Amino acid sequence: MLEEEIRQRIANLRLMLLEQVPRRGFGSPCVKPLAIDDIEGVTEAKNGFGTYVLIDKPADDYVSTPSLEEAARTHLGGGCRVPSFAFMDLETTGFSSTPLFLAGTAFLEDGIMRCVQILARDYSEERAVIGALDEILARHDFCVTFNGKSFDMPYLRERAKYHKVELASDPEHFDLLHAARRKWKHSLPNCRLVTLERHILGRRRIGDVPGWEVPCIYHEFVHTKDARGIRGVLRHNLVDVLSMAELFVSLAEATIC
Repeated sequence: MLEEEIRQRIANLRLMLLEQVPRRGFGSPCVKPLAIDDIEGVTEAKNGFGTYVLIDKPADDYVSTPSLEEAARTHLGGGCRVPSFAFMDLETTGFSSTPLFLAGTAFLEDGIMRCVQILARDYSEERAVIGALDEILARHDFCVTFNGKSFDMPYLRERAKYHKVELASDPEHFDLLHAARRKWKHSLPNCRLVTLERHILGRRRIGDVPGWEVPCIYHEFVHTKDARGIRGVLRHNLVDVLSMAELFVSLAEATIC
């Protein structure tokens, strides 16, 4: 049996067990559940499609603005004008036709990089999350993703169509996965993001949530309202977005050299 099939069966079993657990939470009664509002930086937001949760924080000390602007000129063109761009990464509950619940973005604004994460607290808020993400992407010329041509962008369009949300954004797309393969496919074991983090960015993730566990963690959060698990998913998504920004710069420097 393939490893992915085993993981999916485990995920399905966890969901079956979840339906049999009272909605007061998991684990020991001595461990206090964490409310989503208690996570640092979380605020409730609203748009024409409903309410959702926003986590907005500066990240200009992570990747410098001049480095990002120079990388944008290298990858995206624009001449003297630096084209506007936003990094984007989605967290979903499956590979197709299931809700997306978290969109992580990063972009330059007033000379600093901001990281904005948009979270649905339950399935009913997916439509509002799509609308909020669309507003961000509509302000930028380019959307930068990692494997977004195959996954993130088609997924966003599919879910928008499902909810009858007419997307206002239509940015050009720069996929870091394809650029990384062109540059490093002959010198690295593979071009997965974690591999690039280790060999190109020089670090490893410690205590990160495995991607295949993310859907179950979200379903658990929706049922119990205990945000201890979702806090790890938020961190996983944030690291993905920040790593993309670093990789964007590293690719540009490698191209110039």
